[in-house]
Amino acid sequence: MLELVTVKELTTIEQLEEARKLELDIWAVGSIPVHQTIGTIRNGGIVLGAYLNDELIGFNYSCPGFKDEKVYLYSHMLGIKRNYREQGVGELMKIYLKDIASERGFRNCRWTFDPLEARSGFLNFSKLRGYSDTYIPNCYGEMEDPFNRALPTDRLYVEWQLVDNDYLRWDSKVEELIEEAKPVVKWSLNTVGLPMLDEEKRFQGDEALLNDAYTLPIPTNFQKIKVENPALAEDWRYKTRHILQSMFEQGYKIIHLSKENEQICQYVLVKRSLFAL
Repeated sequence: MLELVTVKELTTIEQLEEARKLELDIWAVGSIPVHQTIGTIRNGGIVLGAYLNDELIGFNYSCPGFKDEKVYLYSHMLGIKRNYREQGVGELMKIYLKDIASERGFRNCRWTFDPLEARSGFLNFSKLRGYSDTYIPNCYGEMEDPFNRALPTDRLYVEWQLVDNDYLRWDSKVEELIEEAKPVVKWSLNTVGLPMLDEEKRFQGDEALLNDAYTLPIPTNFQKIKVENPALAEDWRYKTRHILQSMFEQGYKIIHLSKENEQICQYVLVKRSLFAL
């Protein structure tokens, strides 16, 4: 299917209205008005659409950002129609975005995502080779869409270098650190087969972490846990928040996500000094 998908920049009012309708279809509440996306693309922003046989099946909305005297591209929203998820459409749009953005002078792209969404983590870290050392608790406040309702909207802030193409160096270093990584906490299964994190609450956050690399488990399917056991989903939210904030404060960054089994994926966190970017 992926070879039949075409990605292109959306520039007309009609195209942007189509993207707005797709956003509403995906999230079911609210959408970015066309006058805002028009204003964005006329001032350095980029809106992309993914088409399959003339049907819009995905979009990506980005705008210029400025922080700490640096200009970057902020990729605010990426959405894909339900039937076409987990087929590589998101990666296809991000690679297309990289080409356009670097041609226009951007050297860095940033965005946020829910740290418990393994599918997004795999794309952001393992596919695109992004990295993160910033955790934002309840980033957007309360949200009522199906993906975010009932829990704080915690987010990881991802950075992606657009001009560093030394993938062989990156991949070899990641493989080396994965072999060295030690679990920072344990996980287990409850009586109905749902994964639990650090059931004995051994991670306190006040002791120094000395290893070069650690792994941190997250659920492979967090949305399933939210539906079947909301209290367990909340437990995952607050425990991973505490662990990641503590590790970031001690100088670690996330560089990779790997799938361990059907229940669990593992973040790989390494000392920043060993993976300078």
